[in-house]
Amino acid sequence: MNSNNTSASTQAQAPAADPEGRMIVGVDLAKKVFQVCYRIPGTKKIINHQLTRAKFREFLMDPNMPRMLVAMEACGSSHYWGNFCLKYHHEPMIIPAETVHGYQLGNKDDANDARCIWQVAFMPGVKTVRVRTPDNMAMMALLRFRETLKKSKNMLVSGVRAMLYEMGKATPEGAEAVMSKLKEFIEELDREEPDSLRSEVLKLLATNACNRLKAVISSEQTIDDFITGHAGSDKDCRLLMTIPFIGPVAALAIATVMACPDNFGNGRQFADYCGFAPCHTGTGGKVAVLGLPAKGNRCLKRVLYEPAVGMYTRAKLSLPGDDDVPEALSDWIMSMSDRKPMKKVVCAIANKLCRISWAVLKSGSPYEQKKSSLIPPSVQGPDGKVRTCKYGKKSDAKKLKEAIAAAEAVAMRA
Repeated sequence: MNSNNTSASTQAQAPAADPEGRMIVGVDLAKKVFQVCYRIPGTKKIINHQLTRAKFREFLMDPNMPRMLVAMEACGSSHYWGNFCLKYHHEPMIIPAETVHGYQLGNKDDANDARCIWQVAFMPGVKTVRVRTPDNMAMMALLRFRETLKKSKNMLVSGVRAMLYEMGKATPEGAEAVMSKLKEFIEELDREEPDSLRSEVLKLLATNACNRLKAVISSEQTIDDFITGHAGSDKDCRLLMTIPFIGPVAALAIATVMACPDNFGNGRQFADYCGFAPCHTGTGGKVAVLGLPAKGNRCLKRVLYEPAVGMYTRAKLSLPGDDDVPEALSDWIMSMSDRKPMKKVVCAIANKLCRISWAVLKSGSPYEQKKSSLIPPSVQGPDGKVRTCKYGKKSDAKKLKEAIAAAEAVAMRA
C-alpha cells in the first residue's frame, strides 16, 4: 500500500470535517483499477492508493470501516456503485464531471483525480447527481436502446436511398416509399439486365438490407408494446398522458428522468434539469440570454420535441373560432412565432410541458384545462384508453413490413 503524507498545500487548504462525523472518501472510478483517497480518522495522514475492483468491493463491505461518504465523479458506473454504497450503509455522493474538472490542479492522472474529488466533497453547496434505483436505470436503458433501434432503421433506409440515388433513382422520404422504389428498380433490372453483375449485387444488398430492417422493426415493435402496456398500468404515466400530446413514450421518459417530483423544488428546476432553460452570461449588470445548453437528458429532449412540434402545428393550423384551441395558447404561440424562429417557439412549449409534468406528478391529480392554457388533452383521463406510440403504430409497421417483404421476394427471385 502506497501512502502520501499531507503536503503543505493540503495543510494550507485545511478541509473542514464532515458535519456528521463520517469519513469522506474520494474515488476515481475505472474499469479495473480504482484510485481511492481518504484521510485516516484522527490523523493528518492522507491515503491515496489503487485498489482492484474486488479489493474496492471488500473496502466498502469491510464491517470494521466506519460509515463513509463516498464521493465519485459522474460516469457510466457511478449509479451502480452508488447503489452498492447504499446497500452497505455508506452515503454516495456523485459529483458532475464539470465540477470536478473546475477544481483540477496539476497534471491529469488517477491520483490527482481522486484527490480532487476528495477535496471537492468537503466544499459546501456542491451540486450532486442523485443515485438512480436499479429499476429506474433499467427503464432508462430501455428508452436509450429504443433510440438506438430508431437510428439503426434510419441508417439502413438512408443507405438504401443513397444507393438508389447513385443509380439515378430519386426516392421520396419514408421507409415504405424507399422499399417500394427498391422493388421497382430490381424488377426493372430483371427486365433490362437479367444476368448482369449489377443486378446480382443489388439483389444481394437488398436481401441483406431487408433482413436487417425486419429484425430492427420487430425489436422496436416489441419494445413499443412493452412501453404501451407499462404506461397503461403505471400511475405516474397515466397521469402524464392526460397532458396534451403526451403519449406513452413521452410519459415514460418524463417519469423515468424525474424519478420523484420531490427531487426538484418546482417545475422550473425540472425544466432546467431537462435542458430546456437557456443559458445566460454577463457582467456589470448586463446579462445576455444565450441558447439552450447541451446538458440534460438527450433521450428526453428528443422525445419532448415531438409533442411540442405537434402542439405548435396544431395551434398554427387552427382556424379563428376553433373551439378546440384556446385563444390564450394560440395568441402566445402566434406572438412568439412573429418574433422568434419556429424551433425557439417549440423549445418554449417543451419548457412549459416540463413544468406542467412536474406539477401533475407533484399534485397527483390529472391535467385540468382550467388550470392551464394548453390545448385540451388528445387522450382520455387516467381511467380511459391509452394512446399507442406514434412510431410504434402496428398499422404503420404492418405496411412497412409488407413493402420489405415485397422487395425481398423480388430480390430472392432466381
